Amino acid sequence: MKLSGQMSDMQIESKSLNRILPVICYTPPDYTTYQNYPLLIAQDGRDYIQIGRLASTADKWITGGVIRPVIIVAIPYETPASRWDLYYPEGSLYQAYLSALSEDVLPIVASTRSISEAPEDRTLIGDSLGGTISLMTALNRPDLFDSVIMQSPYCGSRKMMQQIRSATQLPSFIYHSTGRGETAVKTTRGTTENFLEPNRELHRILSSREPDHYIFVESGGIHTWRFWQPDIKRALIEKYGLKM
Repeated sequence: MKLSGQMSDMQIESKSLNRILPVICYTPPDYTTYQNYPLLIAQDGRDYIQIGRLASTADKWITGGVIRPVIIVAIPYETPASRWDLYYPEGSLYQAYLSALSEDVLPIVASTRSISEAPEDRTLIGDSLGGTISLMTALNRPDLFDSVIMQSPYCGSRKMMQQIRSATQLPSFIYHSTGRGETAVKTTRGTTENFLEPNRELHRILSSREPDHYIFVESGGIHTWRFWQPDIKRALIEKYGLKM
């Protein structure tokens, strides 16, 4: 599918991780430096672009006047093992990745793209562990990120659940989805885990805190892109939809 906007590759030097992060960037059609755009940062970046069709869906809907123009930055992971190290709250590179998003990725994107400075216009999106790290980053840096889209986040970390319970401030926008078929999910580290009940518990915790805009979607989906890909469309409408 030919896009009306533009896709480009970036190389971001991360001092936090001591490595170069390859990043995929989408800029909407008619992009201009005279306008500040909302920013959407995707974990599992290549999956969101290639399987989730995040950029192509956004491009189609921006062109059709369905959603606001948005800049998308997608950060791929190297391997399933490195993904656990980066995204899991007890992972060896978790703290470094939190810092990388705030101190390396965001400043470089802000210096090369015309993005809004308002935290509510900076959204983090991710599936499974990518949803986990998205929420945790927003909790750690509410001054920078005040909006989260998490699809079937991994909630098996006590550290994560404790931090959510004790957080003084939740993101003002949270889109949270899970599937009723996610009761025996085979993880990339070889375990089989129930995602549904922990996500229901997360829903109860978040609902009790009454964030400004919290959308919870529980459907018949399973822990695959067959569920997440159409769910992305709902999330984009909730966050960026224009009233017709």
